[in-house]
Amino acid sequence: MMGGHGENATFSATVWFMSKKMKIMGANTKFKNQVSTSSREYLLRQAKDPYVKKAMQEGYRSRAAFKLLEINEKHDFLKKEQSVVDLGAAPGGWSQVLARQVGGESSLLALDILPMDDIEGVDVLCGDFQEEEVEAALMEKCPEGVDVVLSDMAPNTSGQADLDHLRSMALAELAFDFAQKKLKPGGVFLCKLFQGGEEAAFRDTLRQHFNKVSFEKPAASRGDSREIFVLGVGKKA
Repeated sequence: MMGGHGENATFSATVWFMSKKMKIMGANTKFKNQVSTSSREYLLRQAKDPYVKKAMQEGYRSRAAFKLLEINEKHDFLKKEQSVVDLGAAPGGWSQVLARQVGGESSLLALDILPMDDIEGVDVLCGDFQEEEVEAALMEKCPEGVDVVLSDMAPNTSGQADLDHLRSMALAELAFDFAQKKLKPGGVFLCKLFQGGEEAAFRDTLRQHFNKVSFEKPAASRGDSREIFVLGVGKKA
């Protein structure tokens, strides 16, 4: 199934792994012999990633926090005391942004199939969003609707681009269905997709329901990643 924030769901584990398995000295990275080649390559990339370093410096659990921050800086849709749902939330980078940017008397709900440490001001639920009872439990948490629905859900990747794309689109459709049911008029929907051909039709569907729809590729999203975000602003009544 899906895991929160895709590549970033293992951020906390990576920080631990980095401290246990390698020593970073300036631009030089030394790995212990027992680290596999693939782990070595991944950890080296993480060690050199400026957003990973920035996340650690600023106390974010995930580099994905900067994707949301950048999109919001451009479109300014996160406001104080909003009600927000964060789907695919683990390890919690986006929820941390919400707690800092929205905060106050807001209602912040986070859901992921993976366990997630608590964040002050955020109601964290653990469950598979593809299961009806889990979605129903989430809907009960927001009986009056919400102002923003965020989805950073991603499928467990198979290595087959077409299959991963279709799986990501299926999750996007689920997130959009929830947004249709729970977003208040004027609300905002932000959703991650894997590019592969079907995203254009999905964007066109959103245009029927939102005043403004755009694709976003923030700088914090790696250039070689096929992920892209679709943003719908101003849900039509």
